[in-house]
Amino acid sequence: MNIEGLTLKLLTDTLNEELLGSKIYKVYMPNPQSLLLLVRRTRDTSSLLADMHNGSCVLYLPQQLPENPETPPTFCMLLRKHLEEGRITKISQSGLDRIITLEIDLLGASSKIITKKLIFELTGKNSNIILTQDDVIIDSLKHVSAAQSSYRTILPGKAYIAPPPQEGLNLLTDEPAKIVQTANSLPAANFAKAFISATTGVGKMTTLELLAAADILPQEVRLETCACQSLAQVIGKLQTDLQAQAAKHPVYALISRTNQVKTLLVLPPQNVQEGMQVKEFADINSALNFAVSLKPIQLPRHEQLQKLVNSETAKLKKKLQALQEDLANAANAEEQRMLADTIMANIYQIKKGQTSAELINIYDGEPVTVSLSPILSPTENAQAYYKRYNKYKRAQTEVRIQQESTEEMLAYLESLDASLLTATTKEEIEEINQEMLSSGLLKDTNKKKKNAGLQKSQPLHIRLNPEADLYIGKNNKQNDYVTFTLGNPKDLWFHTKDIPGSHVILKTSLPEARQEDINLAVQLAAYFSKARDGSNVPVDCVQRRYVKKPAGSKPGFVIFTNQNTYYTTPDMELIQKYLK
Repeated sequence: MNIEGLTLKLLTDTLNEELLGSKIYKVYMPNPQSLLLLVRRTRDTSSLLADMHNGSCVLYLPQQLPENPETPPTFCMLLRKHLEEGRITKISQSGLDRIITLEIDLLGASSKIITKKLIFELTGKNSNIILTQDDVIIDSLKHVSAAQSSYRTILPGKAYIAPPPQEGLNLLTDEPAKIVQTANSLPAANFAKAFISATTGVGKMTTLELLAAADILPQEVRLETCACQSLAQVIGKLQTDLQAQAAKHPVYALISRTNQVKTLLVLPPQNVQEGMQVKEFADINSALNFAVSLKPIQLPRHEQLQKLVNSETAKLKKKLQALQEDLANAANAEEQRMLADTIMANIYQIKKGQTSAELINIYDGEPVTVSLSPILSPTENAQAYYKRYNKYKRAQTEVRIQQESTEEMLAYLESLDASLLTATTKEEIEEINQEMLSSGLLKDTNKKKKNAGLQKSQPLHIRLNPEADLYIGKNNKQNDYVTFTLGNPKDLWFHTKDIPGSHVILKTSLPEARQEDINLAVQLAAYFSKARDGSNVPVDCVQRRYVKKPAGSKPGFVIFTNQNTYYTTPDMELIQKYLK
């Protein structure tokens, strides 16, 4: 779940209403990635729960308390020592960044008030919980060494450095007209991107909703005066509403087809993708409690297949590293032969019993120190080096064969991983399951089970216009079918460069494919790959006649020549129009 800084402002207001002035009486960690604070208020108790699990970080007032382990983690014990009986005196957000700080006062020695800060960095995969005093880190949920980050270290005793702040205007406090004018003056592909660059705490979703409310198309590059005024009015109204309602402002959850909240917005969504649902909540905390209560919908066998692919990939990466080390050790085979030849050329200068000899390298004439076994004769020492040379040469050949085989299998597993990423039906999952059975990755534990009744899945077909059609394979079996059965020699074939993904065929009735159709094919090839969330994704394009499948190769594997490479950043809004 992605929560923008603007939405977190509502949470900060809620925490101030509910927790300011309360006293922490118990600290728990329900699991290694979460923290629970129990607090006493004037007339009752409340709680605050932070969950940093898998980068889906969330901070909220739970309606139902989780169970806690009998043995608390070390970080929990430290927090109990430093925070219990402390009073929450300030709750603040760093501008519109995704950082919320609790200032907690405790009574120290000689009845002196000591202030400590509990900092919640709700920044996705880098999320963290950090305890500081006088801007020095006492400890944190996650440690970050200098080797892991050149910008800042997060270790006990180090000075606390906040994440790099977002640059831009504050959507809540700066003048609306100034915000619009600044965005309108920035160079960008379109106004929506310029607006995101010009502001802080606002992501793509809120930007699109603001533009929609002002009847502005996101692809507009520059806004006319009337459009600027319209958008400024929308921003001004949002500022007024958020300031007046604060914690009681309604929040809208966008729910995916897998039953997960993708984001929370402060504006009623008008740009809702196919398969997404919208649910309105009276306040931010109700929305957050709903979001964490949802259980993801998993396609049958999807999770098990994904775990197997991940496990096999990890094993092969470890094996590949070991093979590379063996290859490095065998790389000095020629040195062993040189030493053997040098001994033989200078054999009369060496006597049995020596542990080393200073000789002249017969190949370059430079001095070389040769280690010797004192129990071997000069000839036997030379033979030992020849034997080592032959061993290393054999190893080089054998290791390279294993290395190529391992790299090929890793590439195949990456293709399966990409297939699982794009699979959306039980038929597609079953085809991946059957492929893994055929490849030996899975053992057939129920050989009597019949799949005759299972409907064959079909590649994705998109009619771009009356002259152009796209066919997209969503697993290796479909990829082979799209490329070599549906594809004709003159059709255009697309695939992400050196990145696992779908095979895409563009068919056109015109003498040549239109550039706009090629651009869409490039976009969709990038989207149906493991780089769908990336930018400047390389996509190869070539006539299908230049695409070949080597004999005996694994499903989905091809080789090709004569390609052109395009670079694209998937436009989700554009892509969703063609996936409806």
